[in-house]
Amino acid sequence: MFGNRARDIRLTTGICILTAVCLSGCAATTQAPGEHPPLTNRQRDAALKALLGPQQFGEYVLISDTIQATEWLRRFWAAHDPTPTTPENEFRDEHERRVYHAIYLFGTHLKGGPPWDDRGEVYIRYGQPDERVVHQPEEGDDDLSNAPPSVGSGNDPLRSPLNKRGAATEIWVYYRWNETFQFEDKRGFGYYELAPVTDPSYQRQGTTAFQTTRLRAIDLQPAIYYHEYGKNLIDYALDVVRFRGPEGQWHIDINLGYPLSQVGRGIDSVSISLRRTIVVRDEKQDEVFSEVGLINRQVGKIGTKNQLMIEQKSLDLKPGHYTVAVTIDDLATGKTGTYLKDLRLPEYVVREVQEISDIEVASFVWSIYEPGSPFVKAGQMVTPLPSRVYLKDQSLAFYFEVYHLLLDDAGKTHYKIEYDITQIGGDKHLSRSEPGEFSGASREIDHAATLDIADLPSGDYVLTVRVTDIVGKHEKSTVARFSKSN
Repeated sequence: MFGNRARDIRLTTGICILTAVCLSGCAATTQAPGEHPPLTNRQRDAALKALLGPQQFGEYVLISDTIQATEWLRRFWAAHDPTPTTPENEFRDEHERRVYHAIYLFGTHLKGGPPWDDRGEVYIRYGQPDERVVHQPEEGDDDLSNAPPSVGSGNDPLRSPLNKRGAATEIWVYYRWNETFQFEDKRGFGYYELAPVTDPSYQRQGTTAFQTTRLRAIDLQPAIYYHEYGKNLIDYALDVVRFRGPEGQWHIDINLGYPLSQVGRGIDSVSISLRRTIVVRDEKQDEVFSEVGLINRQVGKIGTKNQLMIEQKSLDLKPGHYTVAVTIDDLATGKTGTYLKDLRLPEYVVREVQEISDIEVASFVWSIYEPGSPFVKAGQMVTPLPSRVYLKDQSLAFYFEVYHLLLDDAGKTHYKIEYDITQIGGDKHLSRSEPGEFSGASREIDHAATLDIADLPSGDYVLTVRVTDIVGKHEKSTVARFSKSN
C-alpha cells in the first residue's frame, strides 16, 4: 500500500544485525568476545580498510590532520546510522562486533602482517555466512574423494578437487549475496588464505579469473551491512514536499500517514498513542532540527485497511543537502518504524525566472474549513496523502505553487495551466487543462486542483503540471508519481 514510503534504509555499506555468536567449529580463544580491549592502530586501520574498501580508505589515510580525520570518521558513522532518531548507531555497533569477532576467531600474530587472516576480512565485509563447511584432514589424508558430504547443502563441495591436497579447508556460502568463498590453510599453522574458488558451483578458477572475481567480491565490494528493526514493525507512509520559503530558504512539508489498521488501541479501545521523532541532519551530519512529539487521539475501535491518520510537520531550511529521519513508536503495541529521506535544496540562483514547486499530492481539497484547521493552503484545506495511493472512487487532488511570473505593462500576470497523467509501463494517458487564461497582480500563485481518475486502471502514474507564462513566454513543469488501486 505505501509505495511512496522512504525505503532507503539500505546504505552504500549495508547490514544484517546478527546475534554475536561464535561460528561453528571455531577455535577456542583466550578472551571472550564480549570483553573488548581497545583496538591497536594496526587493528583499527585494517578494520577500516575492510569496511571502506581500498579507494575510500585511501582517501581517509591521506588526511594528515588528526582533528580532520576524526571529523571525517564522525561524519561517516553518522551518515550510515540507520536510526538517527536514537542515541545508538547500529551500523557502528555491528562493525565493531564483527571486528572483535575477526580478532578472536581469525586473529594472527604474524609480524608485520594483517591482524586476521582472509576469513576475518570476509567476515567484516559480509558478516556471518549462511553456511560454513569445515574440513580438517587427518594424517595422511591427501585425497578428498572420500570426504564426508557437507551438512545442510544439496551440493557436495568437499568431494570435488577444490583445495590443495591435505590442507585444512573452509567454504563459506552467502546465499543471500550469491557469493562463495573458500579458504585454505596452505602453510599448516592456522593461517587461512582465500583460494581460487569464489563460485556458487564450487568450481576452481584459474589465476586470472580468480583475481577478477576477488576484485569484484572483496576489493571493490563495499561492506554489506543491513539493519533489521525487528519483526514488530509499523508500516507508515512518509512524503517530503518542497516549496519556496522566506528570505532564500525552503519551506518543507513532512507528511506522515499512520495506517489505523496497524496501530494499537488503548484500554478504552478507541484511543491511540504514538511517539513521533523527527531529526534533520545537514551534509556535515550536524543536527539542524529535532522534535519529539506525542500523538494521543480518539479514532474509534477499528481502522479499515486503507484508512490513514494524517499528520504534517512544516519547517524552513536553508539550501543544502539533508537527511530527514522519522521514527514512529506505537506505545500500545511496541511497534516501531524508522524511515530516512534524502533531501536536496538547491540555491536560489536566478530569482527573475519562472519557477514551480513540488506537487503536494492530497487525498482531497475542500474549500470549506473551520478556523484553525490544519493543512490550509490557497484558501482551501489540502489534506496530504503521504502514501500517494488512490482507491477506486477517489479523485486525484493536489497543490502546487508558481514563482516569478512576469508582469505586463499594466502590472498584470497572464498564464495558463495544463495537466498530463501518464501510466508508467502502460498506454493510459489523460490530458486536462484549467479553463481559460488566468490573470492577477501577484507574481506568485498557489493553486489547488482535483482531477477525475475513475476511469484509470490500477497501476503507477506520473502527474505532470505545466504552467505557461504568457507574458514572459516561458514554460515550466513539475511532476509527481502516484498509484491507483482498484
